[in-house]
Amino acid sequence: MSTTLTWPFRALSFVLYYIWELTKSNIAVGWDIVTPGTRMSAGIVRLPLRCSTDLEITMLANLISLTPGTLTLSVQNNPAVLYVHGMYAADKDAFKAELYEAERRLLRAMRRDGEMGSTPSIAGTKKANSAGGAS
Repeated sequence: MSTTLTWPFRALSFVLYYIWELTKSNIAVGWDIVTPGTRMSAGIVRLPLRCSTDLEITMLANLISLTPGTLTLSVQNNPAVLYVHGMYAADKDAFKAELYEAERRLLRAMRRDGEMGSTPSIAGTKKANSAGGAS
């Protein structure tokens, strides 16, 4: 049940989710720094979004960039698309799934009705995925 009455709880849930993701990312990057060798397998993905307003796109892009190991490289508005670099993006589909989960939670927290629609089609993103390539 996603209504205006549940909105404060959804917002709090997102804050807790983001704190947890931020903690996990800090530990992963920190561990990679202090241990010999590296687990890094960088990649760039094209991420079509369900975000519909400039505020939603900006919030998601900034939250991605604030998370250690990820960086928003480019933003398009019409249609809404982000290009995101990930330090640990060996499996691009799994990386995109993580980003879509963050978007889903953000939209549920920001929209009073909690509605967000389905995940955009990722057809035609294979070329963008391979163009960014892993290092």
